[in-house]
Amino acid sequence: MSRGLKAALCCLLMAGAALGGTIQQNWGAIRNSQPIEDSTPTIFVHGMPSSYHSEVKMVHALVYAGITTPDNIVRATVSPQGKVTFDRKLPARPHNPLIEVDLENSHERDDHIAAAWLKAVVVDLQQQYHFKQVNFVGHSSGPLLILCYIMDNANDPDLPRVSHLVSLGGAFNGALGKRSQPNSIELSPAGLPLTRQVKEYRELLPLHDSFPHHIRVLNIFGDLQDGSNSDGRVENNSSRAMRYLVAKRARSYQEVRITGEHADHSGLHNNKKVDFYLIRFLYGENC
Repeated sequence: MSRGLKAALCCLLMAGAALGGTIQQNWGAIRNSQPIEDSTPTIFVHGMPSSYHSEVKMVHALVYAGITTPDNIVRATVSPQGKVTFDRKLPARPHNPLIEVDLENSHERDDHIAAAWLKAVVVDLQQQYHFKQVNFVGHSSGPLLILCYIMDNANDPDLPRVSHLVSLGGAFNGALGKRSQPNSIELSPAGLPLTRQVKEYRELLPLHDSFPHHIRVLNIFGDLQDGSNSDGRVENNSSRAMRYLVAKRARSYQEVRITGEHADHSGLHNNKKVDFYLIRFLYGENC
């Protein structure tokens, strides 16, 4: 890491209490520095149903901040049969590569099937570039697919280790709808839903005693501050139910509540505060 970029990221670490005008100032400092010398790919995973379009603006924000360059961005399209197609090749020595996952069948209801598609992306990347570790960023139900991938493959020594995991508006215990009204989920002090647990959440419960110790986790969720304690689509306590699944064993676990403009569910992946925390978490923690 260059000295200039390291200093800029350290400024980001200290700026959390004054996000207003500080983000743009620090981004300017980062953009005038040299890119970080790191080959670890960050894999972006959209929710179901959705597409890679929910990932694009976050990826562009990292380019704008000088974290990487456009030639280090690859889109991985996965067919319903699990075949992975990349839209380009990464450089021979990639710097902070970003992988936009696009699942063609975004209506698949079995999270373990979709997790197998994520594995196909990871395997193909490893075969081509021999990465030793990966980061994941997921939005909505995307983090559930990532946790399923971790649960199904944590003991596979041939796969890269997961280093960092970021959840945005994770619908771990369901989304708002006819059967789930605002403020309907009560959590225990450890984060376990007490009032109801959806099937997808129950299937992830083994992670409470098996989540890998080496993974750092950042859980970001939006609050519209309208009394619903939600981002309009996912109740905050559904997102915060991630804590019970991973916090006891993770290397670190952090929660960030986003308010104000673009705190709604779809706005989270187009939110400068989210970009700030994403950059700080993935690239600034070793300052």
